Amino acid sequence: MIKALVVEDEADISDLLAEQVKDKGCRVQKAGNRKIALHRISAQTPDVIFVDIMMPVIGCIDLIAELQKNPKMNQIPVVLVTAVSTPKVTMRAVELGVKFRLAKPWEQSELDFVFESALNLNKVS
Repeated sequence: MIKALVVEDEADISDLLAEQVKDKGCRVQKAGNRKIALHRISAQTPDVIFVDIMMPVIGCIDLIAELQKNPKMNQIPVVLVTAVSTPKVTMRAVELGVKFRLAKPWEQSELDFVFESALNLNKVS
């Protein structure tokens, strides 16, 4: 079974994204911040991680940078989930290896495409 992690501080968006990913037959865990996300990733490595671009306190870039430093975590595909255009943050995420982006609000077809693309990246690597 495919494992996904949704890192999102807004409960309604976290719940919606988690439910839509579950509908694809995945086991989904949620994390509202970097600390919980890292704990969940360490406990059970997900196949894909959805990360909100605008998280309070420690932002998504810090989380992605930590993942990239760890050989056990740096191959996990990360999907940047964003409602706002933040070129500086997006460019930094790309520099850290993020290849996928999902804009809020998303259509189911967009989620399907990004999800499948992220999983296929793992198969090719």
